[in-house]
Amino acid sequence: MSSTSVGLLLQAIPYLGKKKILKIFTPEQGLLSLFSQNTALSPFCLAEWVFRKSAKEIQPLQDVTLIDPLLSLRESYNVIAAAGAMAQDLLRTQWPEKRAPELFDLTLFYFKHLPLNPDLLAASFRLKLLLHEGLLSDDPDPAFTPAEWTQVHTLAFSRELSKIQSVQAAPHSKIRSLLEARL
Repeated sequence: MSSTSVGLLLQAIPYLGKKKILKIFTPEQGLLSLFSQNTALSPFCLAEWVFRKSAKEIQPLQDVTLIDPLLSLRESYNVIAAAGAMAQDLLRTQWPEKRAPELFDLTLFYFKHLPLNPDLLAASFRLKLLLHEGLLSDDPDPAFTPAEWTQVHTLAFSRELSKIQSVQAAPHSKIRSLLEARL
């Protein structure tokens, strides 16, 4: 029985030569692990994935149709590093069969806008991921100074990209530490 899902390729793990294990984040099926005999796709692309449903943890990939290669993520090292950090955060927090359509849409939005300010948007995404998982509240966190919390609050709770981009000095290392502590 075949199943189809749109998803973001987050990771491609080489396996025995040309074979790969693909980690795909989907809105309805959560994190998928697909086994591919031969695919030239690399991480950070949006595609439609057709796979055979089975009871196994890794499903065999039958077909793939590229929707958007998200080429802007490959413009510079900073952009691809930020996309990689976001992908790692998703791989650590999402699991199979965990529906997350809002998080999927947010991830796609951030991937498309990441070249504007990679470090800042990756920090904002990390905070929004914590918020989505119920691991961040509106109350000031003691790890941050009041001035830092103002910046963190804007990055986490703002729904406008222009407000997020107005943040001048985000405490990146403290945001990373917050994610590590909360997971």
